[in-house]
Amino acid sequence: MKPTPEMTPNNEEPDLSVFKLDKSGLEQALGTLEAQVMEVIWDASEPVAVEDVRSALEVQGKESAYTTIMTTMSRLFDKGLLEREQRGRAYFYWPALSRSELYRSVTRRVIDGLLASFTEPAISYFVEAVRDGHPEQLDQLAEIIDEHRRRRGGPAEG
Repeated sequence: MKPTPEMTPNNEEPDLSVFKLDKSGLEQALGTLEAQVMEVIWDASEPVAVEDVRSALEVQGKESAYTTIMTTMSRLFDKGLLEREQRGRAYFYWPALSRSELYRSVTRRVIDGLLASFTEPAISYFVEAVRDGHPEQLDQLAEIIDEHRRRRGGPAEG
């Protein structure tokens, strides 16, 4: 039986207001411990309690106090990344978003921010990065642009 989620503060987009360029992976959008906790919860086959997460992290050689994990999980719930249900005195948590949904959300927000502030350089660099790193995908990018133009009713190139 799927747990009934407690209402999350933000049911649309997770509250990820900072992007850390000096980090990598999920740690760019979350803190290190938050990213580690999310990984444990994503890997779990059922809702987990704080002690389950603390124990899993300890097995990985990452020791943290119970209260630190509890605070981190509560913060992830407040950000809309976890859902929870109270069973007795304990909360049980599960992901509000899959890994891919969170990655898409982070990507969308970062790109939206870049386009809002630095439209021309962001677009130019994106095309250059595709050209330099994956030149075979330039044609795919052009096809995507043409398809969007056709849907919008604008002129297609070519």
